[in-house]
Amino acid sequence: MPIIFVVCLQVLCGVHVVKTGQERYWLYLIIGLPGIGCAVYALAIMLPDLFSSRDGRKIIRHAHDKMDPERHIRMLRDELNITQTSQNYVLLADELMRVGRPKEAIPEYKNALTGIFTRDPDIMVKLAAAQFDSHDPVSCQQTLDDITQHSPDYQSQDGHLLYARALAENGHLAEAESEYQALINYYTGPEARFRYYQLLMDQGKMEAAKQQLETILTTARCAKPHYRKLHKAWLSKTQQAIKLFS
Repeated sequence: MPIIFVVCLQVLCGVHVVKTGQERYWLYLIIGLPGIGCAVYALAIMLPDLFSSRDGRKIIRHAHDKMDPERHIRMLRDELNITQTSQNYVLLADELMRVGRPKEAIPEYKNALTGIFTRDPDIMVKLAAAQFDSHDPVSCQQTLDDITQHSPDYQSQDGHLLYARALAENGHLAEAESEYQALINYYTGPEARFRYYQLLMDQGKMEAAKQQLETILTTARCAKPHYRKLHKAWLSKTQQAIKLFS
């Protein structure tokens, strides 16, 4: 094994020991037994740490989806055959949404809206999202209007964003813009402001649209690294979009 490669492994493992607060005897093992020490540390600490992390769990789910995309859906359907509860219907619908099958999720969310959960706003927001993703913004807006009517004190930033998007899709651009102007003042993350930028572009309001992109990038620069990592996809879209104004 090339020396430079071993040294790089030692540095990588050593940094991980210090950064994650592991016992210091791991450093002695990594330094005293080059190669072998790193391998032992990687198998004992780094790999379990990776797979228990958020990114690690995403990797595992992605692998499961590739090998057997119906695995979780079958399991959840089996659970429903045993116990037909609102929660089990929601879990199945959530999984169908996760794998990109919103049309199949819609009846499951509707089945969940029974008994004491008939007007449950959290489930109704999920139903609205499935309707929107199924290219039915009219039903989406109606579902969200029902929430406002029956649960006027309910607050959901994702539901608010969905409502603004549904208004835009249904051609109510002025109302959508008003909703976005309120939404961007409290929405966590750059998605709402980026979608507001898209609405402004569709209306030909170029300067206002550019200002939204600049605000997103300024916020990201001032934020902690975790914010930039969490919203990497939207920040990447913003960086690409701002080039249109160069």
